[in-house]
Amino acid sequence: MSVSRSRMTAVWAVTLCLLVGMGLLLYSMQPGPHEFPRCLDCHLTAPDGTSTDRRLVQSVTAICGRCHQAILDHYSHPVDVRPSTVSVPADLPLSPKGEITCSTCHAVHGPRFDAEGLSTRFLRRRESRADFCRICHPGFRGDQGGHAETLAEPHALSKYVVTDPSQGIDALSKNCIGCHDGSFSASATVTTGVWVHGRDFLRHDKGSHPIGIDYESARLKRGRKTDLRPRIQVDPRIRFFGGKVGCGSCHDPYSTIEKRLVMSDRGSELCFSCHMIDS
Repeated sequence: MSVSRSRMTAVWAVTLCLLVGMGLLLYSMQPGPHEFPRCLDCHLTAPDGTSTDRRLVQSVTAICGRCHQAILDHYSHPVDVRPSTVSVPADLPLSPKGEITCSTCHAVHGPRFDAEGLSTRFLRRRESRADFCRICHPGFRGDQGGHAETLAEPHALSKYVVTDPSQGIDALSKNCIGCHDGSFSASATVTTGVWVHGRDFLRHDKGSHPIGIDYESARLKRGRKTDLRPRIQVDPRIRFFGGKVGCGSCHDPYSTIEKRLVMSDRGSELCFSCHMIDS
């Protein structure tokens, strides 16, 4: 009996390895985000080896903005400016006008991953975050002025996206966003929206979760992501604010549980307290 069980375990392990390997292979075969099909979409003449004319149809900022306008619309490192107080190394090229552009830091056609399989973010050097800042700003410290996270991030995208300007959120959620998002001040008017948690969160809507929505109203909308339990069945440790979901529904600043959760999420227990995705 134990031999048969061991054999089954081995079969499952081999199958899992094969599936993971196939997934990685398929992922590696996907074209990278900067593997553009047409040179002439950006260049006046295709740099095919016979032409040296690599002039662009628009400015670097305009071309990058076709896909990355959201980055340019938020707090971001200045572009299209001449560096007047810093010295920029030769391997971080300026534009013909001597201005900093997106391609000063990013090698548009560079490798997507390094030798260790980590994302390069198309940076021209291996340094990242504050270390990359120090290439041009040698005296930079990530703890200046209490803005460590913002200053060490060249592109401070908002983690909170407003979806309904007509509905407000609770005070606790507003306080959470004021610090953890960085794009809203404590006095700003913040309304119902979606909070982006990141890669470690269940990837519903690309790792996001709404706040400021009425729980019962959402429960009445049937669907894979909105099959919610009746409020009476929800674990009492999960709080609602005027019947609405807030940051404090899942998080407590004084909690000693990892990520300041109101309860353990082992086996997605916290998620399943509201969502019936386990049935």
